[in-house]
Formats: sequence, C-alpha cells, structure tokens
Amino acid sequence: MTNQRPPNERFTHISEVLSRVVGQIRRETDTELSRIQQVWQQVLDPVIAENSRPAALKNDILLVHAASSTVTQQLRFLTPDIIEQLNRVLGDERIGKIQYKVGPVSPQDGK
Repeated sequence: MTNQRPPNERFTHISEVLSRVVGQIRRETDTELSRIQQVWQQVLDPVIAENSRPAALKNDILLVHAASSTVTQQLRFLTPDIIEQLNRVLGDERIGKIQYKVGPVSPQDGK
C-alpha cells in the first residue's frame, strides 16, 4: 500500500501566498489611518502635530496619542475643527469622535 500524492505541477512561491493573505486580511481602516497620519501635520499647528499622532481608527472613532496632558488639552479644545478638517480631506463623514491618550508618540515618518 503506497501513499503517493501526484506531483504538483505548479509550485507557488511563499511570497505570493503571503501577499494574497495579507491583502485579504488588511483592513480598510489601516489605509484610512495612513491617510490621516499623512495629513495630520497639515491640519494642525506644527508644534501640536509633532507632539501627537493618530494611532487607531475603529468605526468612526479616531484614537490619538499625545505626548503630554497639555497637548491633550489643546487637542480637546480643537477637536470640532480637527474632525471637520479631517472629514473634508477624507471626503466624507468618516470621523465622528476623537479620543486622546497620553503616551509615547512615535516619530513622524520622514523625520
């Protein structure tokens, strides 16, 4: 009794398989968050933008990390304007609420 499988005529490289799997599981919000991070400095004062960073997007809630409670207070004061400007750039009413968390802020890309 031999248990032989027929030879696979076409092998697929692991990179092709991984690209397809990642493409299927990557959420649309990851792309939206990347767009938000790109325009963050355009929407805010440079000092505030440098000390804050959009970290996550779930449903219509944007989570922003801030370097200090002072930055968080400034951001809370500006929240309605930030939401309006981000939605204008995104082209829809994607962001309904922003939550802030004090913590380490990763450096901006390209800096």
